[in-house]
Amino acid sequence: MIENNSRGAIIFATGMENETISRHFAPQEKGTLIEYVLDSVWTVADELIVVFDHEPKLSTIEAISPFGVKVLTTSKPETALQTICDAFKSAKADHCLLATERAPLLKPNVVLALFENALGHDLAIPKWRDGRIEPFLAVYRKNPFIRLATSLKLSPRATINDQIGAIADRLFAVKYVSVENELKELDPELDSFLEVKDEKSLQKARIKASTRGKRILKRAAKIR
Repeated sequence: MIENNSRGAIIFATGMENETISRHFAPQEKGTLIEYVLDSVWTVADELIVVFDHEPKLSTIEAISPFGVKVLTTSKPETALQTICDAFKSAKADHCLLATERAPLLKPNVVLALFENALGHDLAIPKWRDGRIEPFLAVYRKNPFIRLATSLKLSPRATINDQIGAIADRLFAVKYVSVENELKELDPELDSFLEVKDEKSLQKARIKASTRGKRILKRAAKIR
């Protein structure tokens, strides 16, 4: 079987995408969480799809439009998986990165490593030494993901994280990518796994991002 080696990226925005992460070097030089994620993946992925689990602000759409993204939205938490599944269906690529806007310091070389590990597999997923995996920072093969997402029966109270984790657990051809032994070589401080979930982690990300702030608009300008 000849694989389609194009790469897609699906970013799930959970409501924090409007948070500004960069320090304001100048009034026009700032970047939100989702812009940082898109800034990291656009050089690696051939197509970008953003799935919002709410109605995004017009300013958010305007900010991400230079990246050439396709936007899908859902207003109900219980339909989030279906909308993510729709994003996979609309993707031209056989393999798609699934990530969230909560990982703004994601490194392009980590994304590339996951895509390379995914070739010949249904899933390439980071795995920690203690056995933890990262279902929301992984590369999935499109058709197996869609098949499981449309057939999986879970509790109505299952969160989207639970649902994506259940899909990852049920895929067969899985390539586990060691965080400590493989990905740390590409990202020594493991910033790709810094999840912004509260004010403390947001502040930590802001400090780390201070050296990247000026790149956001320059990248967006190149995409135009």
